[in-house]
Amino acid sequence: MNTNKSLLAVAIASAFLVTACGGDDGKNGKDGVDGTTTIITQDGAPGLAGSNGSNGADGADGADATVAPKLIRLATTPLGSELTGMFNTDNGEFFFNIQHPSSSLPGDEAKAAVGAWVGADIDNIDPRLQSVAVPASDSVEAQSTQMAIGSYQAIGREGDTFSGALPFGLGHIVNAAGDASIKQSNNPDFNAFIPNNADGSEGFLFTAWEDRPGAMSRMSIARQEDGSWSVSDALNIDFSSVNGTMINCFGTVSPWGTPLTSEENYEAENTVRWNDTTYSGGYPSYPDVQNIQSYLGGTFPNPYDYGYIVEITNPTDAAPTPIKHFTLGRVAHENPVIMPDRKTVYLTDDGSNKGFFKFVADTAGDLSSGTLYAAKVAQDATRDHSKAGFDITWIELAHATNAEIEAWVDSYDSIDETDFVDGETSYISDADVAEWAAGTAADDRVAFLETLRAAEAVGATVEFNKMEGININYDGAASGAVPFMYVAMSDVKGGMSDTSGDIQIETNRCGIVYRLGLHSNYDVSRMDPVVVGGPYDSSLSENRCSVDNIAQPDNLVVLDDGRVLIGEDTGNHTNNMLWIYNPKGE
Repeated sequence: MNTNKSLLAVAIASAFLVTACGGDDGKNGKDGVDGTTTIITQDGAPGLAGSNGSNGADGADGADATVAPKLIRLATTPLGSELTGMFNTDNGEFFFNIQHPSSSLPGDEAKAAVGAWVGADIDNIDPRLQSVAVPASDSVEAQSTQMAIGSYQAIGREGDTFSGALPFGLGHIVNAAGDASIKQSNNPDFNAFIPNNADGSEGFLFTAWEDRPGAMSRMSIARQEDGSWSVSDALNIDFSSVNGTMINCFGTVSPWGTPLTSEENYEAENTVRWNDTTYSGGYPSYPDVQNIQSYLGGTFPNPYDYGYIVEITNPTDAAPTPIKHFTLGRVAHENPVIMPDRKTVYLTDDGSNKGFFKFVADTAGDLSSGTLYAAKVAQDATRDHSKAGFDITWIELAHATNAEIEAWVDSYDSIDETDFVDGETSYISDADVAEWAAGTAADDRVAFLETLRAAEAVGATVEFNKMEGININYDGAASGAVPFMYVAMSDVKGGMSDTSGDIQIETNRCGIVYRLGLHSNYDVSRMDPVVVGGPYDSSLSENRCSVDNIAQPDNLVVLDDGRVLIGEDTGNHTNNMLWIYNPKGE
C-alpha cells in the first residue's frame, strides 16, 4: 500500500514600521491554514485547502513630529527693492509693496509696486512650510518677487493712471492745487485696507508715498474669484488743509477704522537748518524744502508743520479728511500703534540717537488731547546684544491739545530763508529748551515742537538707532492671548553700541527684533531681544548678513496665533526678504 506524507501550509504575517510623519496600514490578517491532505487510499478523495484569513484594518496616521523652525523665509523681492507696507486684513489677505526696485530690472519690474500676496491665507501659514529659495544675484528669479507659496500680484505700479482716474499716475506727488506734478515717487510705504462690505471682498487700499513732499493714494479694489484684486477707481488724498505732508512712512489703522500715516522727519531736531539754503545733505534737505514750497504754491513752509502722525478721517468718503495730531510729538515717526484701551499710543523715532515715546489720550478714541511721555531705559548687566534687555520707565513731557499746539506752530509762519543767520536760529533755541526743562518757560511748546530735544533735556534715553516698525495683534492684546508688542531695531550701532549713556550693547549690523510685554493697563516696562540678526561678514560683496536670518528688519505684523511677520529694508541681503517668526519654534 502507498501512502503520501501530510502537507501543512503556514501563513506568515508581515510587520511594518511606523514613521514620525504618518501612520501605515495595520497588519494583514493571517492566512487561513490549508486543510489537511488525507491519506490517499484506493477509495478516498483529496481534502480541500483552507481559505485565507481577511486583512486587518488600516492603522491611524501617526502625528507629525517634525520640529517647527523659528524663522521661515516667505518671500524675496526684486534686486534693489525694499519690502514695505505690510498689512494683514481680518480675512487673512496680505498686502505689501515693492519699494524703489533697481532701474536696471526688465520691464515693469523696474517700477515700484503696490500689491498683494495671492493664494495664501496669511493667518494659517503652515508652521513647517519650507523656506523660499534665495535666488542667485544673476538669476531670473532675483529680478522678480518670489513667494514660498502662491504668487505676488502688483495691483498698481508707479505711473499707472487707472483709465484716467489719476491723471499724473500712481505715486506722482501732485501740488495742493492738483494741477501739476512735483515729482514721480517710487517709494510706496504704508498700506491700509478699509473694507466697505461685510466679507471684506471690497474696499479701499490706502498707500503712503514716502517722499518730500509726501502723499497718499487710495485705490478702490475688489477681490476676484481667483483671489486676485481689481481696481475700479483711484484718487490722491488732499493734504492741502494741513499744509501737505512729508516722508509718509509706515503706519497702522486705528481701532476706530482710520488710517494713521507717519511723517518721518529725520531733521525734526535740526530745525536750525530748515531755512539754510546751503543745507544739501539732510533728509529733508533745502531742495526738499523747496519742493514743499512748490506744493504750497510758493509759500515758504513752516518746519513745525511737519513731523507728526496724520489721521485720515472719513476714509470711505469721496474726500477723506486728514488731521495732524500735534499732540503725539514732532519726531521722525515710523509708526504709531494704539492699544485696545483706545487711549495709549506707542511711537517709534527712526534715525540715529533717537527716542521712544508714549502718548495717553484724555478720551478714548480721540487723539486731539493728552499727555506725551519719553522712555528712560536701564540696560541689563551685559553687552551681549542677544541677551541684553532693558527696563523702561516713562518721563512725562507735557499735556496739550491739538488746538494749543497748532497756535504755537502758526507763530513761526512768517519765517523764511531771508531770516537765516549762520550760527543762530530763527526757531526754538537751545536756551529755550533749557528754560522749558527748568520749568520756567511760558508754555510747553518745546515738548511738542522739539520733542527729541525736550526728551534729552529731561534725561530720557535718546540713543536708539534705526528704531523702526512697532506693532501688536490688536485682538490678542485685548484678550490677553498675545500680550506682547514687538519693535524692530534695524541697525544696532552708534549710540546703542558705544561705551557711554544708557545703552551700551555690542554692534549688530543685521538688526534685532525686541519683544515688550503688555501689562493689564497696556503699559510696558521691559523690552528683550527675541530675533537677533546675523552673523555679519563685512568682507562679503553680497549677503553680508546670513541669508538664513533677518537683515535690518523694518515693518512688523503680529498674527492672531502670536507669530510675527518681519519685512526687511537692507543692503545686507542682495534680495530683501519677508520672514515669519515663530516664538514656539526652535
